[in-house]
Amino acid sequence: MPKGIPNLYIEPDCEHNRQFAKGCAAPSPGEITKGCVFQGSQAVLLPISDAAHLVHGTSGCLQNSWSMLEAGMPGGPLSKFGFSMGLTEMDIILGGQKKLFEAINYIVEHYRPPCIFVYATCITILTAEDLDTVCRKAEGLWSIPIIPLHNSGLMGSGNMGNRQAGEALFEKVIGTCDSDPRKLTPFDINLIGDHHFSKEGHEIEAMLSKIGIRVISRIAGECTFSELRSAHQAKLNMLVCSRSMVTLARKMRDSFGIPYFEGSFCGSREIRFSLRQLSFHFQDEGLDKQLHRYMRREEERLDKEILRRYKSLKGKKVVLFTDGIESWIYISLLYELGIKIAAIGTNQNAQEDLSRIKERIHEDTLLVVQSDETRILKLHRERKADLMIVSGRNAFVPLKERIPFMNIDEEQHGGYAGYDGVRRFAQDLMDTLEQPIWKMIRRRSPWEVDSYGQG
Repeated sequence: MPKGIPNLYIEPDCEHNRQFAKGCAAPSPGEITKGCVFQGSQAVLLPISDAAHLVHGTSGCLQNSWSMLEAGMPGGPLSKFGFSMGLTEMDIILGGQKKLFEAINYIVEHYRPPCIFVYATCITILTAEDLDTVCRKAEGLWSIPIIPLHNSGLMGSGNMGNRQAGEALFEKVIGTCDSDPRKLTPFDINLIGDHHFSKEGHEIEAMLSKIGIRVISRIAGECTFSELRSAHQAKLNMLVCSRSMVTLARKMRDSFGIPYFEGSFCGSREIRFSLRQLSFHFQDEGLDKQLHRYMRREEERLDKEILRRYKSLKGKKVVLFTDGIESWIYISLLYELGIKIAAIGTNQNAQEDLSRIKERIHEDTLLVVQSDETRILKLHRERKADLMIVSGRNAFVPLKERIPFMNIDEEQHGGYAGYDGVRRFAQDLMDTLEQPIWKMIRRRSPWEVDSYGQG
């Protein structure tokens, strides 16, 4: 394992690292049941649409996470290509470094990308493949960045993969072009997210542009390699619901003097907080007035629509059975629509996620940490909830029990960021609750009733 990687388990700007001798826990054997480090690093880097992504492993590793790209990035000369070594048993036994060098040469000759990311996998870590030497040799030959990522699935969860990808971007990409003052504006920022951010980056950027704030780069969102190289020119970094990328934001602050803050754009309350944070950092009277005019206008329009079109949602009860940031980013949005949150069940959540849940929920909402399927279903029945909101593998729980549910995974919808995102979220909730299928599946079968139609 490369020397710098273990240090990523300790991050001074993480809340739980402020406790004595405590950092991100390294995984134990058998603990990784969600996305691995390899998936996490690809989730951040795949949106770089003109870069080439070469997986140094078996073909199964490529298929494991390429669906994230299919669900995410439109356009770009290389955005729909996946490159894999497709290592065979003989390659694993005899070594695949020569084959890797040939694969890099083939990609450069045929596609001419500005950058190539080479991903180690579990098998190549175990066989001690020397990616650094191969990439250094190819980089000297072709004079383009060829960046190795030592991110086997054995090393942790997807969050650690996000952090490793941010480390690679900081060391090899960000700040590698000269600043051009003629191309800068007084209100330039970077948006830094994770895989949840891939579809929402453009919508957030469009909203910010209406108040005069320009986004230079969308890290972990759709962007180009040249945009990432100039990310050091920004005046401010905003972490969009992504604590896993806090290491990158901290290092950019320490090296380039770029301050950062964390915010969200899901719901009017979160949007208001984020925009006010932007105004506070820039300290510009004209921007502040424009920002408040924009917020007042959009919130008035949205309040009228909620009262007129989505009033049937008021008073409905939901149970959240989610992981990660999905456990808290939609809480304010649900309350804004008049929906009561009966209970929240979480699994494998970071301490920061749990603290954000507690900051947002009302007193009558029950929070169950490390909940299981049986407990959540019991809470759904006892609290007479109308709907279950799930993400990831938790989607199978209400499906098996024939309970109305909405899956808020990023692959399932177009994103709920911004004021238009509130409207989409409300409409999706209404469409789910009004589906006739929920009444149909509760009917008794003909052989379960007598001739008079009674059970």
